[in-house]
Amino acid sequence: MASSGDRSAPGKPAPGAGGQSGAAMAGAAAAGGTAGAGAGTAAKRLAEHEELQRKVDAVARQAPNLTWAAGLREDETTTVLVTDLAGGWIPPTIKLPPGVTLLNPAHRRRDTSAVDLLGAVVAAAAHQPNTYITEAGPHDPVPGTGERARYGQHIDELGPTLIDAAGTNARLPRIVQTVARAVARRSGVADNEIDLFRQVVTDTQARVVSAYPEHAPKDVADWMLLAAIDGLIDGSEEIARYHLAWYQAVAIRHGGVTP
Repeated sequence: MASSGDRSAPGKPAPGAGGQSGAAMAGAAAAGGTAGAGAGTAAKRLAEHEELQRKVDAVARQAPNLTWAAGLREDETTTVLVTDLAGGWIPPTIKLPPGVTLLNPAHRRRDTSAVDLLGAVVAAAAHQPNTYITEAGPHDPVPGTGERARYGQHIDELGPTLIDAAGTNARLPRIVQTVARAVARRSGVADNEIDLFRQVVTDTQARVVSAYPEHAPKDVADWMLLAAIDGLIDGSEEIARYHLAWYQAVAIRHGGVTP
């Protein structure tokens, strides 16, 4: 509608039907289109956030005492999932929901928040330790259906590299070296040796999780190495590569293991 300051010039016809000039109607249409687009974008972002929250909740139910975050990248197709446990590493105990991408192994600043680890995103969702999580619904993502997100890491000579990493880690008991050599060479591992090895895994995991967020980086690195060995016990070279690549990224620095 024309503003109160508009006047029809003498001798010219009055504005068209409804008292609106063509310019006024065009302006109103443009404003309405902008408002509609804004509402559509807001609704889209809300739906994206809700979907991200469902993915976050799917992993947070498995480890509610950790910080989790998921974000939608600017391409609007890539969903990144992280925890701040070790700059983006996802522990082996976590079953991944479908449709997620994981960060590449890298040494990152320890004080970087989970949300900041996501990088540039158009939508994000997060879980803070020991906060409320809704119960899983029938349409929520199924944990374990996105395990291929861990695939794709390259390790030169996986077996020898794993043996060397275990052999140079003086913090872990000898059973770890024994099992690492056996699985890397495919020479077979006795059940009692696997039991002893997995007790080391359990103890290391408990040490990290109980101390979080003040956990020692060296303990997380040990957990990564143990997870790589355990991956080979279960017959998955892809899982072993994922965890060993992270171990190499965060533990091997300046020719030694991070203290």
